[in-house]
Amino acid sequence: MFLGLGMIILLSNSAFPYQRQPVLDGMMNALGMGLILFGFLFRISARGYKEENTSNGNALVKTGPYAVIRNPMYFGTFIIGTGVVVMLLELWLFFLFAAVFFMIYFPQMKKEEKVLLERFGQEYKEYCQLTPKYFPRFDYLFRLNQYVSLKPFWIKKEIISLVTTVLVVIMIETWEYARLFWHK
Repeated sequence: MFLGLGMIILLSNSAFPYQRQPVLDGMMNALGMGLILFGFLFRISARGYKEENTSNGNALVKTGPYAVIRNPMYFGTFIIGTGVVVMLLELWLFFLFAAVFFMIYFPQMKKEEKVLLERFGQEYKEYCQLTPKYFPRFDYLFRLNQYVSLKPFWIKKEIISLVTTVLVVIMIETWEYARLFWHK
């Protein structure tokens, strides 16, 4: 998904030109990379935590990152994509990214909810009443260290997507700077 969005940006920068402002660009790059890393931290934590606590799918995971939000891996993916958009300083791209994200992940969330409701019944209903579906409550963001953890071996399953995302962002940033140099 990110590779496709990267290609759109590379091909459409001439259609949506903007003047780079070094200070703003640097701040947005730092913020974007922070969001990307935070999103991956959230994804890795959720994936690893779930694998350690589901008892082969026989237990509903309601603690750790799953106490903050019902879909922490999807939330992490959304934050990663938002970070990429922030780094690229293309507001129109956020709407494209959000539309693609929602088209892919909302149907998946609905399918998963149906399965979890069938499997866990009332326990899942109670969990849904306590836990936000799409975005964590603001007060949880100040206490994330209580819910989000990271173990080195959890990173193995996400390392390829992490490295790929960072490389794509570096390639896009390099392309943008090269374009600016060529146009001067």
